[in-house]
Amino acid sequence: MTITTRTPAPLRLLANETGWQIRLYLRDRAATFFTFAFPSLVLFFWSRQSWQDILLATAFVAALALAMAAYAGLAMGVASAREVGLLKRLRSTPLPMVVHIAARVGACALLGTFALGLTLGLGAFWLGLPLSLSGLAGLLPGLVLGFAALGSWGLVVGSLVRTANAASYLVNATLFPLFLLSAAAQRGMLPEWAAALTPLLPLQNLALLIQTALKGDGMLLHPLFILLCWAALGAAVAARRLSRPL
Repeated sequence: MTITTRTPAPLRLLANETGWQIRLYLRDRAATFFTFAFPSLVLFFWSRQSWQDILLATAFVAALALAMAAYAGLAMGVASAREVGLLKRLRSTPLPMVVHIAARVGACALLGTFALGLTLGLGAFWLGLPLSLSGLAGLLPGLVLGFAALGSWGLVVGSLVRTANAASYLVNATLFPLFLLSAAAQRGMLPEWAAALTPLLPLQNLALLIQTALKGDGMLLHPLFILLCWAALGAAVAARRLSRPL
């Protein structure tokens, strides 16, 4: 009797692995809280401020929600897998490493998009933010490049550290200052030299693209170019790091 084994088609393998990565992500209570509940809380408290601009607040918190899945999710996920030796063991299995990494990216992209949509929906429900189909469709270029920019650097961070705790410290030390700097710049609270740097920050440009798309003001090329530069640089560094045994 001859037993034959069939290797699943690459797309089917990727789909199965992506589904598994989504289940693993949602089983992590901390990751689920910071991806879905934390941005909602930030939006709620931000909306209570007397100076608040509904569109501005929702756009920045929606960008934060995407960053939680793209940057923090990928950094913590890769670091956790490295800490328990999963990435090393994968090299002795039929599952190609590139499929595993692509599945992690795909899972975080789907969850980040859902978190962003949830934030916009809460903005419309709580704050009366007007949403239109044309405005939501205009989000796509910024969403793709924003995820690419933040996600690629999430992979870099995950490949640089050896433990999930170290990844957590590094994520907190970079993501929240980026968010606070971008928010403070909108209120003119930064010194001149710091305000000059914020147009180069990925979170600032992603929030600007979300804001512009929802207003129906067309597409801004400069923020897209900045995000493209961050994405290209991050992807190059991540590819180099992940091509080595971790």
